[in-house]
Amino acid sequence: MTYKTTFFSVHPIDPFGSKVGGIETHVRQLLKYCPAGMRLILIGVDDSGKRKLGELTEVEMFGGRFLFMPIMHCHQEEVNAAAKSLFQSTTLRFFVNFIRFSSRIKALAKEMPSSFDIQRYEFAWLCRLYGFDYVLTTHGDANPDQPMDSLLSRYWFLHKFNEKHAVRSARHVYSVNQQQTDRIRRDYPEVATKTDFMTVSVDDQLFKPTAYQNLPGPLKIAFVGRLDTFKRPGMMFKVIAELAKQTDNQVEFHYVGAAKPQSFAEFAAIAPLTVCHGFKTSAQVAQLWQGWHMGIVTSVFEGMPVYVLEALCAGRPVCSVNLPQLSLVIDNNINGVVLEQNNDSAELVQQLAQQMLATWQSMRDGQIQPEQVNQKVAPYKASNQMRVLFDKHAQLQSRSAGLVAQS
Repeated sequence: MTYKTTFFSVHPIDPFGSKVGGIETHVRQLLKYCPAGMRLILIGVDDSGKRKLGELTEVEMFGGRFLFMPIMHCHQEEVNAAAKSLFQSTTLRFFVNFIRFSSRIKALAKEMPSSFDIQRYEFAWLCRLYGFDYVLTTHGDANPDQPMDSLLSRYWFLHKFNEKHAVRSARHVYSVNQQQTDRIRRDYPEVATKTDFMTVSVDDQLFKPTAYQNLPGPLKIAFVGRLDTFKRPGMMFKVIAELAKQTDNQVEFHYVGAAKPQSFAEFAAIAPLTVCHGFKTSAQVAQLWQGWHMGIVTSVFEGMPVYVLEALCAGRPVCSVNLPQLSLVIDNNINGVVLEQNNDSAELVQQLAQQMLATWQSMRDGQIQPEQVNQKVAPYKASNQMRVLFDKHAQLQSRSAGLVAQS
């Protein structure tokens, strides 16, 4: 194929690996939905330790074709764990290795008009250093007053410093959280016109509404992703335990991810009712949703959880504590429930359990239907949002082509 422009996706991800999260889902969708005529180069990491660093490999995956250039090796056990010290930070190590291979990256960028897509504020410094135009997608505010597993809990001031410079230098900024979008516009008025709200996209080629199975029960509740502290796994497990108590154990909890729920004391009460599926690809998760009934969210804060979008797109309602952005995709008693409060009190555990039982009853009565649940996420489907993002990059690349012609 003859390419006219180059799109660089920069993130410490191995496309063959098992790292999970909203950013990783976003990157995989970029790989899948990249338009013809645009060469996509993923600058990432190698989890296997076997691939040659700095070498381009053509890959067909996720329904698309792209070039992969690993710039560091990353052990499997590291990719789904939050760093506990600065020198363990995958982001920092990736930053250093980008500089190590900068000559190769600059040469690729000069071959044709190009633009860079980044999700980490830190990587904006690299784009500024080498004069690369970039679009920034930021995945939600982190509150330094709340418990976090990442280094942001200790270095939040550095995070804010990086944010200021990243958003100011970006050609365009997307935030997956409406509240963060509003805050960025307020904190940095000079970037307001180039800052837009765009959630993480859900892959509507994979996640489709299907009929509910086994409505007599048991109620099958699923959670997909990391079990970070800010997601309150303990509270989640307490809600499942309360549901088991009220349904005479007619409930199953399905966990998909690389974390170990056994490390949380609250999990012991629901271990006999739990199925741990381990890591699964998006396609495999889409298949699993056909046999599940409902999702649950107990997080202190979030961006727009891709897990929620996938559940809803699959026609499965989601019940959550109060996260304002979820009201964009969840209508109470139509495709789930968003509570009015957000804490981990015993009262809220009871309230969330009661709302889940009410939603379950509505599903069994036929008042909630899969297609109805799916409709609310239509604006956030990848087929719509990826087109918007790539169009923005095409504009930057046209600008780059003009500069090249002038020189």
